[in-house]
Amino acid sequence: MRKVVKNLDRLSDGLCRVIDLAELVRNVHPDTRWVQAADETYDRLCEYMNELNTHVGLYQALKETVHSPTIDLDYSAKQVALMFLRDFEKSGIHLSDTSRRRFVELSSESLLLGRKFLMNQGQDSPARRVTLSPADLTGIPTEFLRTLPAPDRKGNRTMDAHGWEAQVLLRFSPSPDARLKIHVASNAASEEEVETLEKLMESRADIAKLINYPTYSHVALSDKMVDDPNQVMAFLESLVNVNKPFAGQDINKLATTAQHTLGLPSTPSIKASDREFFLQLRANSVGANSSLEPLAPYLSLGNVIHGLSTVLEHLYGIKFVPREVEAGEVWDPSVRRLDVYDNSSNAIVGTIYADLFARHPKQGTAAHYTVQCSRRVDDDDFVPGEDDRRAAGSVISNQAGRFQLPIVVLACTFDKPTANQPTLLNWQEVETIFHEMGHAIHSMIGRTEYQNCSGTRCATDFVELPSILMEHILANPKIQSVVGRHWKKGKSLSPELVKAHLDQLNALPALETHGQLLMALIDQAYHSQQAPLNGKLGWTTDMWYNVQSQHGVLPPIKGNAWQVQFGHLFGYGATYYSYLFDRALASKVYKDVLSHDPLSGESGQRLRDEVLRWGGGRDPWEMLAGLLGGEDAELIMKGGVERMRAVGNWGAGDIGVSMK
Repeated sequence: MRKVVKNLDRLSDGLCRVIDLAELVRNVHPDTRWVQAADETYDRLCEYMNELNTHVGLYQALKETVHSPTIDLDYSAKQVALMFLRDFEKSGIHLSDTSRRRFVELSSESLLLGRKFLMNQGQDSPARRVTLSPADLTGIPTEFLRTLPAPDRKGNRTMDAHGWEAQVLLRFSPSPDARLKIHVASNAASEEEVETLEKLMESRADIAKLINYPTYSHVALSDKMVDDPNQVMAFLESLVNVNKPFAGQDINKLATTAQHTLGLPSTPSIKASDREFFLQLRANSVGANSSLEPLAPYLSLGNVIHGLSTVLEHLYGIKFVPREVEAGEVWDPSVRRLDVYDNSSNAIVGTIYADLFARHPKQGTAAHYTVQCSRRVDDDDFVPGEDDRRAAGSVISNQAGRFQLPIVVLACTFDKPTANQPTLLNWQEVETIFHEMGHAIHSMIGRTEYQNCSGTRCATDFVELPSILMEHILANPKIQSVVGRHWKKGKSLSPELVKAHLDQLNALPALETHGQLLMALIDQAYHSQQAPLNGKLGWTTDMWYNVQSQHGVLPPIKGNAWQVQFGHLFGYGATYYSYLFDRALASKVYKDVLSHDPLSGESGQRLRDEVLRWGGGRDPWEMLAGLLGGEDAELIMKGGVERMRAVGNWGAGDIGVSMK
C-alpha cells in the first residue's frame, strides 16, 4: 500500500509528459498540422484523465492508504495523496448516485456559464454605447472629429464606449461631462451579462454546498498555502491599510500635475471618470521634461542572457551550457538548448529550451512550460513491456537515489535580430525574462520523490515567490550594470539611467497596486457567499460599489457594473489574491535575505536549501520560517489571522505591479 501514492504519481508522470508537451506544441509550433494534432492529443488525454478520476478502485485504494493507521506518509507523499483525493472528489466519486448526478449537472452548468461569461468580454453591447453632444466635444481637434461616427441632426455622435475613439476621448477630452458619460457607458452592462455572472456565482456556491464546503472560496483554497478565506481577507485588508496612504499620495500627485498643467487656482478633485485624463496629463508632463538616453541599446538579448547567467552562477551555483540540438529535437531553428549544471558537482540538473522570438502563430505572452518534472525513478516497480526508467535517472548530490531530470521551455516573443542590429529589449521585457527564468530555475533545482510536488508544482499561492524574487534582484543597481552593456560602445548600463526611466515608467505604483487589491477583494467577496444565494439581480453590482466605497481611493460612481468585464473571476475563482500575496512574500525575503548582496552565494544556498529544492514537498510556511528565522519564524509558525495580517504589513514592494 505504500506504493499506491508512488504508482499514482508515476501514472500521472506518464500522462503529464505527453499532455504537457502537447500544451507546449499547440502554443509554440509553427506548423498548423502539429498544432491540430497536439490539440487532439490534449483533448483525448483530458478525457482519459477524467475517466481515471472516476475510477472507484483507484479511489478506494488511495483512500485506504491515506487513512490507514499503520501507514505513516511523509509530508510530500501525503500532499500528493491529498491532491489525488481532491481530484477524485472534484469528480463527485465519493457522493451518492443522486448527489453525483446533481454534481455533474452543476459542474456542466458552471462550465457553460463560465464560457458564456468569458465570451461577453469585450463584446459590443447596446448598454455600452455612448452619445456625446457638440458641447461634450468642445476643444477636440477637427482632424480627430472626422474619425468619429457621423453626427445626427442635432450634432450628437454615438459610438462604442470600448472603441478606440471613445477611449482616446476619455484620456484627452477637456470636458468632465464627456469623460463621465464615457466612463458610465464603458462600465455599463446588460441584465443578461449581470445575470450570467450571478448564475455562475450561484452555481459555484451550490457545488461547494453539495461537497460539504461552506463556500466556493473554501473549495478553491483547500490546496493552497492560505487555506482559509478569513485569512485571505485578513491579508488583503492589512495590505490595503498599508498601501492606501501611498495610493492617496499618487492621487495627490495627479491633482497637483493637473493644477499646474491646466493653470487652476487649486488642486482639483478627481472622480473615477477623470482618472485616465489626469494620468495622461501626468504622462505628458513627465515626458515633456525628459530627454533621457534610451535603455534599449544597453539591453541586447545576448548581453541580458549573459548577465542573467552570471547572476544565477553567483547566486545559485548553476551554469548554462549550450548544446547542439539533434535533428527533429526542436520545433523552430531559432530555439536554443541550454543544459543546466550544478557547479558543486559538475552534474547536469536539467535542460531549458529557450524559444525567445516572435513568429506566427506563436502565442503572444511569455510563458514557462514544464515538459518533464523531476521525480525519483530508481525505486519504480518494473512492469515488463513498459519504458523502464529506473536506470535512466541521474544521481543528485546529497540525495539518495536516481532522479528523472526536469525539462522546461522558456517562451517569449521578442523581435528577431537584423543583419545590422541584435535584438534590443525594453525594460519590461528584461523583467519578463528574469521572471520566467525564476520559474525555470525552480523547476531545475526542485528535487522530490514525486513529480506532482516537484519544482513549480507547489501551492499556486506560493509558486510566484522565486520568480518575483528575480525581479527584485534585477531592480538592484549592482545587477543592472551586470545585465546591461551598450551593444556598440561596450559601456555598462548606469543605474541612474535605469532609475530615471523607471521613475517615468512606474510613476504611480501604489495606485496600480490598489486597483489589484480591489479586484482581489471583490473576487473573494463573490466566492465567499453561502448557498443558496437568493439575491436579487444586480447584487454583484451593489457589492462591487461597496468594496470601492470602503477600500478605494476614488469615490465610485453608482451603477458601475465593471465586474462583468473581470474575466479572471472565472479562471482564478477566489485565488486572485495569490499574486499580491507572493509579492508580499518576495518583498520580505528580498529585504531580509538578499538586499545586502544580490550575488551572495551564501544567501542563494539558503534559498536552495530552504525553498527551491523542496518544490511542493514541504509545508511552504515551514520553508518561509526556515528562510527568515528569528521572530518572523515564530510568528509564521503560530499561524492564524495574525500571521496573515503580518504578511500584509510587509507590503507588496514596488516592482512587478501587473498580474503575470
